[in-house]
Amino acid sequence: MAENKNSGPRLKLLIIGLAAVQLLDIIIHAATDQLEVLRVSSNAVIFIWLAVAAPGKQKTNPLSTAVGSIGMYLVLNFIFLAREGVTNADQGGELRGMLFVLLFLTLSLSIILTYNLRTTLAK
Repeated sequence: MAENKNSGPRLKLLIIGLAAVQLLDIIIHAATDQLEVLRVSSNAVIFIWLAVAAPGKQKTNPLSTAVGSIGMYLVLNFIFLAREGVTNADQGGELRGMLFVLLFLTLSLSIILTYNLRTTLAK
């Protein structure tokens, strides 16, 4: 019973955290004058998923929506990496470390959110 009471705040915290990572990604790129359409589009996919995934708003299967959204996020980022490379010429050919950190954070939070959404909606 206590787990059920904590699931609402936990979901909100996960949604806010995931949205914050996406916003940070966009801000970093804007501040460094490196806005890329594919990367911002991948952030938008996550924002749209979060709007749909908000508890009580989703009318479809949360797992399929999550997998589709996370999959699209990954595809857009892999296309970006295939086109632009894993190193950044604007930064002296250094590895795109921040991209990989943001990808890891997004995927980790997305997986945790998806699990929590499934267990919350299953109750």
